[in-house]
Amino acid sequence: MFARRPAHSSFLSFLFQLSPSALSPEFPAQSLCSTVTNIASEKFQMTEKQRRDREISRREAEMFRVEAIQDEMASAVRLLGGEGSAKEQINKAARAARLPITVIERLRWKKIKRVPADLADAIREAVARQNEESLGRAKHELFIAQQKNALLAAQLREIDPDLYGPEIDRLGRSLPGVGRSSDLQGGV
Repeated sequence: MFARRPAHSSFLSFLFQLSPSALSPEFPAQSLCSTVTNIASEKFQMTEKQRRDREISRREAEMFRVEAIQDEMASAVRLLGGEGSAKEQINKAARAARLPITVIERLRWKKIKRVPADLADAIREAVARQNEESLGRAKHELFIAQQKNALLAAQLREIDPDLYGPEIDRLGRSLPGVGRSSDLQGGV
């Protein structure tokens, strides 16, 4: 079905590329190595410096990613900690993320060079929980403010609708896009 090539055929084709003088027994081994290097460099056409440049840029890209994650974790710990001293922020962030205080402290001060994925996920989940809670609080505060405005508008209507007409209109209007019923119910 398939024609089988001998296992050493690539080696034989390589030997045919070598000069006849390189195969003689009295030829020094260093020349054989340099001949192999010359043939290999003709095929790939990449210098050692180019190879190092590519590796350095790959390493730099990895370090930028590592630093970005470190910065993300440090700012997330500060966000989770809220207001107060560093110690209070660390304690509060540790409770919110459900992680040990020492881990949170090391994340805050960027002492962990390569943040493990499970730690990063725990911090990100804690930030997401906090964002949802604060969004819920903001929606509730908006609802309360709208109810107060409606109550005040109703009281002003009872007193003198002609005198307080512009204020009643202003209290009845809400900001565009704010306070929609879908927002108050948590829908999309």
